Amino acid sequence: MKKLLIGALALLLLSGCGSITADSGSDTSTEIGYDRSEAKVALSEGSAIAVDQQMIQTASITLRVDDVAQSADDISQYVASIGGRIDSKNEYRNPDSSEITSTDLMVKVPSEQLDAALERLKSFGDLEGFSTSASDVTLQVIDLDARIASLETSIASLKKLLDEATTVTDLLAAETALSQRQSELDSLKSQRTYLADQIKLSAIWINIYPKNALDAVKPIGFVAGLEKGWEAIVDFASNLTTWTGLALPWFGLLLLLAIVLRLFGAISKSRRKR
Repeated sequence: MKKLLIGALALLLLSGCGSITADSGSDTSTEIGYDRSEAKVALSEGSAIAVDQQMIQTASITLRVDDVAQSADDISQYVASIGGRIDSKNEYRNPDSSEITSTDLMVKVPSEQLDAALERLKSFGDLEGFSTSASDVTLQVIDLDARIASLETSIASLKKLLDEATTVTDLLAAETALSQRQSELDSLKSQRTYLADQIKLSAIWINIYPKNALDAVKPIGFVAGLEKGWEAIVDFASNLTTWTGLALPWFGLLLLLAIVLRLFGAISKSRRKR
């Protein structure tokens, strides 16, 4: 009778191992005295931390600076000083001079210091653009914690069942169910760790451009305008000389072709008169 009971429990656990999925709206799984809905209630009622609002915050800043490379280094040092990190850095250079013309940074800073960090980052140059956003992931956190707790309870029950197994069939069934549940648990814990990192550290995208890139669109005054106009005339004259030099050989070739065709025409005309 004991063997039959153990075998039935193993098969029941094996058949119900797929009931806990990544879909938060799936049915509760068949466990020994414990299901997912009970886990969610226990977490929401028994732990104040579990129901605290969990937010993922992000921001974007565009700065105009005198020295792009130096400003990028200064920002990187500041982010490191407050416990943040640089997740990505892209530099763009002038192919002729190798001078850094712009830099894009993606940094992570502690979320509790986000407001202060944004104000400090704005001071590294002239602020050209700024935006922030926040996403509430409280329900995702509660759901993941509930599913993790449910799987941990299920695994503990399966390990106990595995110790009590007396037949090869019961042993294989318990081991298979245990392996699948452990894999699901590891996946959920990875998701929870990734989510916790996004909550703990806020992402900021920082675009750094030189101030002199705006010179072309700023008013430059009457005298500077005359200078620019004279430079444009000189450039045009220089280009016109170049174009003339390129065109003259073609004009000569066309003239030669015209003379040859005219001679052929004159010869043909004289033959007709004869």
